[in-house]
Amino acid sequence: MKILLAYDNSEYAEVAMERAARLAQTLDAQLFVISVIPELSCSAAGFPEGYCETVNNAFAKECKELLDKACAVLADKGIRAQSILEFGHPAGKILEAAETLDADLIVLGSRGTHGIERFLLGSVSSKVSAHAKCDVLIARKR
Repeated sequence: MKILLAYDNSEYAEVAMERAARLAQTLDAQLFVISVIPELSCSAAGFPEGYCETVNNAFAKECKELLDKACAVLADKGIRAQSILEFGHPAGKILEAAETLDADLIVLGSRGTHGIERFLLGSVSSKVSAHAKCDVLIARKR
């Protein structure tokens, strides 16, 4: 069994990580942790050349560190996880990764860290659950 955990370092993602960890242990499943960095549209905003690349590199470095930290937390629980870092629309990239991996389950939090993105693009968890070709577990805080 393959589980794909969508992780954005939010409190909801932490709950999702706990749920994914329990399932991975119980089912002896492979666990993949994905984080998606929304791409900046610099040409429309009029930013100077190279600005978006600099910002995207900084986001990538920070997200890679967060993914490494999440994988370390999972390793402390005896779970080996592989990390995936993508740029693009979060829901789309999560769905693409699930298909590429032939995932049996996607686990994600009910909300993420990007409030303005939710307003502009809609809920990632709603889009993933509506379009996934596998089961989806949406973790909620209690």
